[in-house]
Parts: sequence; C-alpha cells; structure tokens
Amino acid sequence: MLSFQGIDDLESPYTALMSGLAIFSDFLFPVLMVVGLFLLLWESVQYKKRIRYLEITLGALSKLNGIQLNDPTLVPPEVRKALDEGHRLKAIRLYRKITGANLKEASEAVDVLLKKK
Repeated sequence: MLSFQGIDDLESPYTALMSGLAIFSDFLFPVLMVVGLFLLLWESVQYKKRIRYLEITLGALSKLNGIQLNDPTLVPPEVRKALDEGHRLKAIRLYRKITGANLKEASEAVDVLLKKK
C-alpha cells in the first residue's frame, strides 16, 4: 500500500528553504547593504585622494616650467555669458560650481575677466 508519508518529506525541504530565505532577508541582506555602501565610500575617498595628488603634481609641474594655469581665457562659457549679461555674482557662483574653486579664487577670476573686458 502507498502511504502519504512522502508528502511530509517534501514539505520539510521547502520549509527549510523558506526559513533560510527569512534569515537572509532579516540578517544577511542588511549586512551586504552596509558592506556595499562602505565599499562605495572607500572608493570615493580613494578617488578624492588621487585627484588631490594629481592637482598638486600639476601645480608643481606648471610652476617649475613657468606655466600659468590661471589664464582667464580658460573660463567656462556659462561664466562668460553671465558676465556679458552683467551678472557678476551669478558668474562667481557658476565658476565655483563648475571648477570647484573657493569663493576667493572665483571672485578673483571673475574680477580679472571684468578688467579685461
């Protein structure tokens, strides 16, 4: 005679699988998210360090060779357009946003452009 004991045996692996998925979703998934965010942050920090190193190296090389990189002709076109429209503060804000310069550097660059006009 056939018994239905085999059906009970099939349900136990399914139950084990579902409980395993519950453990994954309750514990492992948040841990993986934190690890992933940490790795992204780490990469970001490494890129910022590398960019800073390249900026310093470029500055030193240009100084040694007598090259001036603060040429006002190398200003983004959006900044020039704002100056042509008479918006000095907007030009400074755009210069800072595009180049990453601080307020003093941006103000000096915009003032140089205004004097050359």
